[in-house]
Amino acid sequence: MRSYLLLALLPWLLIGCLESSSSVVAPTEPTEPDYSTVPAPYDTTGKPVITLEGGTIAYLVYQTDHPFIAQPRDQVAIFLTLRTLDGEIVSSTYSDSVTTASLVDVQGISVSGLKNGVIGMRINEKRTLFVPPSEGFADVDSNNVNYDLRNDTIRYDVLLDRIYDN
Repeated sequence: MRSYLLLALLPWLLIGCLESSSSVVAPTEPTEPDYSTVPAPYDTTGKPVITLEGGTIAYLVYQTDHPFIAQPRDQVAIFLTLRTLDGEIVSSTYSDSVTTASLVDVQGISVSGLKNGVIGMRINEKRTLFVPPSEGFADVDSNNVNYDLRNDTIRYDVLLDRIYDN
């Protein structure tokens, strides 16, 4: 009796499989990131300024007295936006409506100016970093997505969300 039931249902199962396979969406070309949820650039007017090792200029946009300070050995969760000096967004952790910080090893940050700017930050602190080419993308090879920025001073707006001590 069970065999007859399976045989009777087999055409319906096959039709269902064929119909669902026709609804498979073909892969599409990658789309441009959606930057509509990226916050405006931090206002650096009247904010304290420090010059970091290598010439990166750091504006201390929002300071805290949190006891934890990012060190080279730490992992940190950061929100950041990379812009050109004319304001064009190059990349952002806020793109595509993302609301989760990126987890990075401070020592592993490849952009020296960004790494130096994160070291010494406290939790919930905001900084704007103006990174000269020598501390930015000057040494990237032609296959790097940021190759066109190799001669440019770049701007990072950074919010340190968390520190994970290693």
